[in-house]
Amino acid sequence: MRHLTALFVLFLTVNSQVNAQTLFINEIIANNDTGVMDDFFEREDWIEIYNTGGIVNLAGYYLSDDPLDLTKWQIPSTDPTVTFVLPNSHIIFWADRDPEQGANHATFSLSADGESVFLVGLDGVTIIDQITFPPMASDISYGRSCDGCPEWQFFNNVTFEAPNGEIVPEPQLLFINEVQAENTSYEDIWNQEYDPWIEIYNPNTFQINLAGYYLGTPENPMLWQVAQGDPSSTVIGPGGFMLIWCDNQSIQGSMHSSLALEAGGMTVRLTALDGTTVTDNYTYAAVSAGSSYGRQSDGAPSSIVFNQPTPRVTNSLIFITPQPLFINEVLSANQTDSLDNYLEHEDWIEIYNPNSFPVNLTGYYITDNPDFPTKWMVPNSFPDSVTVDPFSWLLFWADENQSQGVRHTNFRLSNNGEYVGLYSPDGFSRADQILWDYIAPDTSLGRAQDGAPEWVLFTGTTPDASNNNGVVSVENMTEQVELLVYPNPTSDFIRFSRMASVKVYALNGQLIQEASKVHQLDMASWPAGCYLLREKEGAVFRIIKH
Repeated sequence: MRHLTALFVLFLTVNSQVNAQTLFINEIIANNDTGVMDDFFEREDWIEIYNTGGIVNLAGYYLSDDPLDLTKWQIPSTDPTVTFVLPNSHIIFWADRDPEQGANHATFSLSADGESVFLVGLDGVTIIDQITFPPMASDISYGRSCDGCPEWQFFNNVTFEAPNGEIVPEPQLLFINEVQAENTSYEDIWNQEYDPWIEIYNPNTFQINLAGYYLGTPENPMLWQVAQGDPSSTVIGPGGFMLIWCDNQSIQGSMHSSLALEAGGMTVRLTALDGTTVTDNYTYAAVSAGSSYGRQSDGAPSSIVFNQPTPRVTNSLIFITPQPLFINEVLSANQTDSLDNYLEHEDWIEIYNPNSFPVNLTGYYITDNPDFPTKWMVPNSFPDSVTVDPFSWLLFWADENQSQGVRHTNFRLSNNGEYVGLYSPDGFSRADQILWDYIAPDTSLGRAQDGAPEWVLFTGTTPDASNNNGVVSVENMTEQVELLVYPNPTSDFIRFSRMASVKVYALNGQLIQEASKVHQLDMASWPAGCYLLREKEGAVFRIIKH
């Protein structure tokens, strides 16, 4: 489409607003690490529009990721070669916050944590199409099952400017790398439990989505299948590791299996999506509680006992003890508070150094997900900029915009329930962490005194300064905002915009399920029909299960 000649463009005169049924938000990607590059050789978020009607010039239409600001970005009329879309064709808009790069580059980016996208008509009011997408994994798109179809799904094979359609992945090389059958040492932080686990290792140079793989035993190889539709939890990066919890608590997440591990040892099997290809068999031996049994090195044929288990990191780990450091304050919804170096209101994380010597944070990791402790590594390009002076503070901007400097992370924060962890350069040893349910906009969560154990809310935030003089809020830290439930209708998982405690009832009043402090419910095995979901605070939602 962008290769239309100038002569052809001048010939086109169609510029009327089309019926809402002819333009569709068709596919999006919110975490483009290794995929298609834009015209500036940058891998950016993108939104694909599909047109089932006549020739349309989208100049003057709006794209937005904010339901309160539907006119957030108006598609310019400066370059019709990138705004005209032919019948039964696709057009791409880059959500990269770089409008100076062209008429198809929006003023906003997409959040990999999930949000809404709107295509709005020329009047700035009429919503032509919209989609609320869940958390996204690297290089996996979310799109309609076919062009313009009502059903949405994730695509391991991204279909950039091409017809939507899933290609079933081939079986890949994976290893069962480590097992802890009696866990007394490694916490599932989201659920505050110590459950048995199995670690899967991906030795390849490309990521693998475990969705659809089976975990079981040689006698019952298809005992449990990794759920589809949650790639943010099921994708293993190249050379990476993934934990499967063996706790029979599927309500706690996609990687919580029904396989029971025997303390005395057993053989476990990982089977590919086809249900027949054995990906790996692994026999672990009995070890003392708190220890694990794993391959001597990642993927090696020989195994040893690990008195210090190494979940989610290499079995050859050299432990690096972090310096005494504190996550001292976080602002998770910055609307009118402090400005970053680009004069933008962005979320931030403050690190405090209580030592009498400076600490260079190069190589340390900061993450918003304890399941992925190495999510973002502090760069080594400008060490002076990431060194915390003695008894001082340093801000990191959680804005998903690493191009703006070495203190800008690859994730954002949520004020509706979130985690922040600081890890040493070994990617395993934790310096500090904080977990919260809800924080009001422009209110920070911080230690009452620098480095103190007590956490309070500050209405007068103290970025890059001592918390000791902060204005403490009297708000209730457990205050909740409106709960969003999506997707609805659903065929498998129902997800929540924040941690919630819920009860689900059939229409006859029968209690189907009860869950406390969860981010999602697995409905895949439930009969099709209508259910009522009641939140602890009293809100009721009608859920339709396909």
